[in-house]
Amino acid sequence: MQALCFELSGETAFFKKPDVNVYAYFTYSHIHKVALYGLLGAVLGLGGYTQQYERNMALGGKAKQDNPAMPYPEFYEVFRHASVSIVPHGDRGYFSKKIQIFNNTVGYASQEEGGVLNVREQWLERPRWTIYVADDGGVDREVFDRLADYVQHSKAEYIPYLGKNDHPATISKARLVELEPASEPEYIDSLRAAHVLVDRGGYVKDDQMQSYLQEYLPVGLNTANNGYILEPLVFSNQEIDTDELKAEDLQKIYRDADNDRTLYFI
Repeated sequence: MQALCFELSGETAFFKKPDVNVYAYFTYSHIHKVALYGLLGAVLGLGGYTQQYERNMALGGKAKQDNPAMPYPEFYEVFRHASVSIVPHGDRGYFSKKIQIFNNTVGYASQEEGGVLNVREQWLERPRWTIYVADDGGVDREVFDRLADYVQHSKAEYIPYLGKNDHPATISKARLVELEPASEPEYIDSLRAAHVLVDRGGYVKDDQMQSYLQEYLPVGLNTANNGYILEPLVFSNQEIDTDELKAEDLQKIYRDADNDRTLYFI
């Protein structure tokens, strides 16, 4: 299988968790599928949530009656069936996080005296991932070819960023790679579904310190209100339990021999 591969990094990143909005805003530990789809959509100039709202709602906030409602933002409609693999490069897959405090002084953002809102956001520091976008038919041929051309030649319609426009993204080393099915995987070097278990009696890769990170991350949007659909994903350097692998898991595991990586596509 062919895939578009590139390095994705930045000085900082913020992928907001929508379920906490008291005192501070917190970030997911990694770029997730929906945010990655949004970044790819920005590269191609696809519409986002604002364009979806303008398409669906008239002035005054009433739903338009003359056009069918647009259930998803354009970027998600285009990439929703895309298979991606995300390889973290932090310390055993973990990036440092720090709370940043800044002021929002536009006035209407706060009911506090003086109209100054103290915003506290948790940011990832110097995140870097290797991203793979599978050429498996999940994205239309024309879209995939255009995306590969844009990414490989450093072109973008809109500036790609890591969660918010405070965090510009750097895309580098883009190339097309050939991947092979991994028939007998021992380790998985990307985020993977949590039901792919570790072998409790297995070894840790390359004699590293053992690590295991599990987090519920967005993997899609619902049609009701475009809320996140969450699934538990795991990153670990421990050997996996191949006896518990399901047939559908084996169809998602590929080998990048040139980079000595085993990938799980989500």
